[in-house]
Amino acid sequence: MKLFTFYNVFRLMTTNDKKREQARKRAQRLRDNRKTNGVTSFPLPLNNMEIERLNEICKFFSYPNTACDNTEALQLMIHRIHGEMEQIKQSLGTCQHCGESLPEGCAKLKAGGLFKGDARCWHTMNRVRLSQPSNKRI
Repeated sequence: MKLFTFYNVFRLMTTNDKKREQARKRAQRLRDNRKTNGVTSFPLPLNNMEIERLNEICKFFSYPNTACDNTEALQLMIHRIHGEMEQIKQSLGTCQHCGESLPEGCAKLKAGGLFKGDARCWHTMNRVRLSQPSNKRI
């Protein structure tokens, strides 16, 4: 009887080992597949307020269907903002101090900005203009 119990425990261990090995191989295939397709993942620390806002965004852009997941919402925002970059750049125009096109401005002349710190420099005064929401209709 003890032999039978020992055999069952040994068999369970091998079954668990097989399951672990299968899970390891499955995870490796997933990593390889993502690498082949050029998918990169990275941790994104968000505070509670940012998580709440992201969840609202997920719901907002998914109506009338169920909310999309956070990853999909972030991907949608990346594509949307990237599509609006040229319009944002046009609306920024040029820096009134150095005359260079924004948002690069004098930063393309010198790392960090040639006139950064000067009260007339766009990099000192108006950098927050980039984060303003677009008035563009969808």
